[in-house]
Amino acid sequence: MNNIGLLAIYVVGFIAIFYFLAVRPQQKQRKAHEQLISAVKRGDRIVTIGGIFGTVKRVEEGLVVMEIDKGINIKVARRAIAEIASAEQKATAAKALDKPVVDEPEELELEEADAVEEYAAEDSEETEADKEEEN
Repeated sequence: MNNIGLLAIYVVGFIAIFYFLAVRPQQKQRKAHEQLISAVKRGDRIVTIGGIFGTVKRVEEGLVVMEIDKGINIKVARRAIAEIASAEQKATAAKALDKPVVDEPEELELEEADAVEEYAAEDSEETEADKEEEN
């Protein structure tokens, strides 16, 4: 009889420890995430669970339309929102989107200029060829 009472105390103790270390923190985290999702509004910078940064353009029933770059909109399930970006994350993302890191900007500018010249030369060659075909 004494062993059964001791076993019951162990089982109850184990359940209590499990509840306070696993179940209760998960419930708090889920509740905080639900509040976060309900607080999302147009113009917020958000991060998805996949790590995609974007700006909320439209909030619908179960999804959010977010702009990840100029003119590129994607639909994301509301529950896929991991967080609303903090000021530090906003600055990092804006810096990454607006000013790409380039090791040697002078070389890049030269390459871009060469590419534009090549495109213009190809375009003028096509125009001359079209004129010759018409004659």
